[in-house]
Amino acid sequence: MLLDSQSLYIFLGGFGQIILWLSYKILKNRTTYLIVLFFTILIALFGYLNINRETLKMPNGNAATFAFLPLLYMVYYWILRNLFLIIFGNEPLLTGYMQSSWEQGEYRKLHMGDAVFTILTLILPFLTTLLF
Repeated sequence: MLLDSQSLYIFLGGFGQIILWLSYKILKNRTTYLIVLFFTILIALFGYLNINRETLKMPNGNAATFAFLPLLYMVYYWILRNLFLIIFGNEPLLTGYMQSSWEQGEYRKLHMGDAVFTILTLILPFLTTLLF
């Protein structure tokens, strides 16, 4: 059955988080953020309701915990973005290796806070699922 496939939960959570991470600029709008948050809650609920399936058990955990990645990203994004706004007074930008802000067409230069924001929003949801 399709719900018994470990790959479904891994792809749903992993690709969901990567898509949200790459489209972080649209999450600045509060309405868009709340709509996406609702859908990530549904994905996490889907994983939670199927966490007891025997076929989803893996040697080091459960495949259903990957369905929590998009929701964890949304929570960490909201916390880190508001913290960034308080500390630096402007919107965070995702940075790339050896990238300058002028390549993105942005209004300001990149700084260390942008690099920390980028790394934390990408890594923290994965690290949190390791605790399950």
